[in-house]
Order: sequence, then C-alpha cells, then structure tokens
Amino acid sequence: MILALDLGSTALKAAVFDPALRQRAAASCPLEYRFAPGGRVELDADAVIAAVQQVLRGAIDRAGVPVEAIRALAITSQAQTFTVVDSRGEPRIPLISWQDTRAGETLKELTGDPAFADFARHASFGQPLDALQVCQIRHLQRTRPGLIEPADQVLKLPALLVRRLTGAAVIDRNLAAMSGLYSLVLEDWWPAALAVCGLQPGQLPTLVPIGVIAAKTDAHAADLGLPPGVPVVLAGNDQTAGAFGARLDEQGGLLITLGTAQVAYACHAVLAPADPAVIRGPYPGGLYYRMAADSCGGSIINWAKTVLAGCETDEAFFAAAGRAEPGCGGLAFEAELPSGHGAWRNIGFEHRPAEFARAVVECLAGCMARMIAALDVDLTKTKVLAAGGGSRSEVWVSILSEKLGRPILATEADPAAGAARMAKIAIGD
Repeated sequence: MILALDLGSTALKAAVFDPALRQRAAASCPLEYRFAPGGRVELDADAVIAAVQQVLRGAIDRAGVPVEAIRALAITSQAQTFTVVDSRGEPRIPLISWQDTRAGETLKELTGDPAFADFARHASFGQPLDALQVCQIRHLQRTRPGLIEPADQVLKLPALLVRRLTGAAVIDRNLAAMSGLYSLVLEDWWPAALAVCGLQPGQLPTLVPIGVIAAKTDAHAADLGLPPGVPVVLAGNDQTAGAFGARLDEQGGLLITLGTAQVAYACHAVLAPADPAVIRGPYPGGLYYRMAADSCGGSIINWAKTVLAGCETDEAFFAAAGRAEPGCGGLAFEAELPSGHGAWRNIGFEHRPAEFARAVVECLAGCMARMIAALDVDLTKTKVLAAGGGSRSEVWVSILSEKLGRPILATEADPAAGAARMAKIAIGD
C-alpha cells in the first residue's frame, strides 16, 4: 500500500492506495487558522502535527491494513506555509500561512532592490509577492531581529514533516522554486535571495527533484504512527500532484481546474520564459509546468448565489444560467481582480436572475480564456481536460467550451492520487 498526504489549505487529507493506485480509504481534518491584525494568518505547528497524526492513522485504520503494509509515504502540499525551527527541530514561531499579508511593506522594498532586478528569471513567479517566503523572512528579520539564530532552519510545512519523520529536512525543487529563495537557473538556493534574508544555505532544507525518495522514516516516525524504513516521496505543490494524477505527462493536453479559484495548467519539455502572468517550475520526469491562476471561480459563484433571487444553491444557480441565452441580452459581469470587486454592466429592465447568473459564468469563462492565452497553448492542437467541483456542472463546462471553441473532457485531478503515483514510480513498483 501507498500512503499519500495532501497538506491542503482548508484541510489535511491522507489516503491509502493499493498497488493499482485505487484509493482504499481516506481521512481528513480541517485546519484552524489564527487571524491577527496586520494581515497575520498563522497555524499552530503542534496542532498541525497532531492533525497529520490523526489523518495518517485514520486512513490506515479505515483501509483495514497493518501499518507494516505501507511501502511509501508521498507528500504534496500548499506552497508557502513555513516556520522557523531550532537545532532540535522545535518551532520557534507558528506556521505562517501563504494567506498571510504582513509583509506588504517589505514587498515594496524588495521590488525596488537592485539585487532583485532579475527575480523573474530565477523564481517560479514572474514578480515578487508578499506571501512568498523570501518576503516573509525578510520581514521577520526586519521586525524581529535575532529571531532566526545561526543554528536554526527555515522550513516549509512538508520539510518540517520530513524532518519529524526522518530526522533530515528535505524539500523538492518544485516547492522550493515557489519560495523566491530558489533559482531555476542555478537549480539551487539563490545566493542573492539568501543574502537579502540574512540566511546561509545550511539554514534551508536539502534539495531533491520532485517525485523521488527524499529520505526514509526513522524511529521518530513512530510519533506519527509509522514504522522506520518507509520511503518518503515529495510530490510538490497540489496542482502539480493533481496534474500528475490526471497523467497530463502521458496524455498531454491542458488541465483546467474549476474550483474556488480557476487554474490553467500544462506541462512541457522546456522551462517557460519568465512572465508575470505565468507560474512555472519543475514537473516530474524532467519536465516543466506552466500554470496561470486567479481568484475567480467558485468564490464568485458562491457570492452571486447570495444576491440572486432563486439561485441560492448550486443546482438553482446553474439551472438559471442554463435558461439564459448566450450574451445575456447585453448584460455583462466584470470581475475586478485582485481587488475582490465586481459589477454587472448594461443592466436592463428586461433582465432576470437567469441573465445575471449566466453573465457571471461567461465572465469566468473569459478569465479562463485569458489565462490559457498566457500559457501560449495552441487550443486547436490541445486536448482540454477539466477537474474540480465546477467540472461537474454541465452549464459551466458548456459555456467555457463555447468560449474556447473546444470540447472539454471531465477528469479527476486528485493531488493525493498524483502523489501516490509518484511514490509508486519512485519505489519502482
């Protein structure tokens, strides 16, 4: 059996897969965030470790297999969440979430720093963001001088877990590249970023390719319910793991995710050039990914359901949207990102909730089309796959298909399944 751990933002999930990569059982546990003034969003590290223990044990117990049957543990994760640990591996601070915005002023400083003039050439992101590790660490060094001591390590959540399980702090290059501390050009930690943050390479985890065995569990893994000697495979960010689960590397194509946010994802043989609209990085098997994402998606639909009469549920909302004619009689919805604002335009007395609902979905389809254009994908030669909750809505998929001028095929892009597939390949099973 293969045990997969998905360190998601809303909840942690563990699943047990059999040798044919069929899911036998799963368990999940929601995460509880602490919000504080100044944009702080944190997680208690001990509570997260306890939740990991809970979901790992829950999945194994529900699968009805002995723990000795686990041949590998695969981990996929949210990208930016991190903490600082002392020489014993104990966290000095809570886990700082990728949703944390405390480093806004530091971001302005870094953006104007000549040392960061070629940031886009090195990092996964085409421009610095306040949520990136590099900005957050620089902010901590400025506001809490002396917090990070020479013997300390700065560890993302999966690296923290690998240290707990194996005694060695390790991170895969897929996640490292999303930190702003790693160079895609050098394939190593970026000296300019480390200098800005006042860090030495030894204060960061060891780097390994995505999808390989990072280390094996030791006696300390018993605290999390696992025996020693289990290979631990790092499966990168959740979008990459999901794409690998959908076998994008084998069947090609473009994977779009219609969830709380919208994501367009493709893998290629070469690293994409830097672009502010594109996120890029390593993909398993020596390939690279290109990804575009925005905050449009189910979040806007969830809001629209609260203000449109008779559209209070997903079923009612999409049924209404399906009754409206394309173009909505001139009515249009415009989402203003990333400000979180939006408005309907050209409202006429003849417009009913159906047109308002369809206008929202047509807006989302337009946003997705622009993201796909940024990926430089030739849709006339590319299969389009859709995953996420929205992919189960015939109306949403139909409107998007009309916008793209291409049929869309529903697929599964489960990060845990993709992580399990990486582990199966890594252990040569």
